[in-house]
Amino acid sequence: MMTDNDAALRIVIAAGGTGGHLFPAIAVAREFQRLGAAVTFLTAPKAVTAQILESHGLAWEAVASKALKGTGLLGGLQALWALPGSIREARARLEKLKPHLVLGMGGHASGPVGVAAWRLDLPLAIHEQNAIPGTANRWLGKVARRIFLSFPDRQGLFFPDRTRWVGNPIREEFFQPPPPRPGEPFTVLVTGGSQGAHHLNLETLAALRFLADLKDKLLFLHLTGEADYEEVAAGYRKQGFAAEVAAFTPEMPAFMVRAHLMVSRAGASTLAELAAVGRAALLVPYPFAANHHQEFNARFFAAAGAGEVILNKDFTGAVLAGKIREFLADPEKRTDMEAAARTLARPAAAQDIVQGCLELIEGGLELLKM
Repeated sequence: MMTDNDAALRIVIAAGGTGGHLFPAIAVAREFQRLGAAVTFLTAPKAVTAQILESHGLAWEAVASKALKGTGLLGGLQALWALPGSIREARARLEKLKPHLVLGMGGHASGPVGVAAWRLDLPLAIHEQNAIPGTANRWLGKVARRIFLSFPDRQGLFFPDRTRWVGNPIREEFFQPPPPRPGEPFTVLVTGGSQGAHHLNLETLAALRFLADLKDKLLFLHLTGEADYEEVAAGYRKQGFAAEVAAFTPEMPAFMVRAHLMVSRAGASTLAELAAVGRAALLVPYPFAANHHQEFNARFFAAAGAGEVILNKDFTGAVLAGKIREFLADPEKRTDMEAAARTLARPAAAQDIVQGCLELIEGGLELLKM
């Protein structure tokens, strides 16, 4: 699929490899399109990525790329060996598409595209989702003309005069006024992301035996991922707890607005959604995330009073049960945490990124009026 090279304003967005990078990029693409720009994605050649982009009516082309981290020594060496070819392929795509600007939204696909854009002297902007930047963005931050951040750059890794703290773009549905939330039952939402989190799943089931006396006061909304769905659903039935269990749901806003307490990993998109809805949360960072970025994400929220951090090694059924009792008994604590979470919301993240990009394009606003 391709965009029209004769469009007044042409934007290339480099993103993919994971849904965590792709969905924020889609939110930004929607905003560019709303203003009349043509958008093409350059992304990793994955079937699921293509399906998602096509379901949103977005044009895309594939650029071969591999992750440099998280694949072991051999995988990292193979990725480095393939990088020059990926950059050449990305350059050829850009020469054909002739974009006015390239926006890297993270993931290994954005690395070669960003380097190719820099070599072609195209305006390059990047967005970093996490509190600790990924490998591609660490490199690209040295040559990008603008760097958009989901978290403040506390470590000073980017040029301050090029950075803007805008937040992480998420779906507009998360910012819609929620319906009234019933006071009872006390509802706990457990989610490990689209793939689920095995440790969270099992320890939540382990917590049930410590909560037997509260069985009639609790409701669990549990998103398990495909692998653990049957076991978790059976676990709630066996112990007689009310629960709505699903492997995954596209209706995350509807689940979150019902919750009194969230138990989740600390990916950037999850935290942005949590802030938008404003929910108290126990954050259990994924321990194998690159550069431990989920722990840094979570600790930023905790420092603002918007969540509590429990390291994966410390997250047990007994600990979770104790926390559920604590939040159930102290509504004021929940209310304060919800208010703190809302202060971190950035509802205009996509618009701010687009506006910042247009500033890098000579006559960008005028092009949109053509």
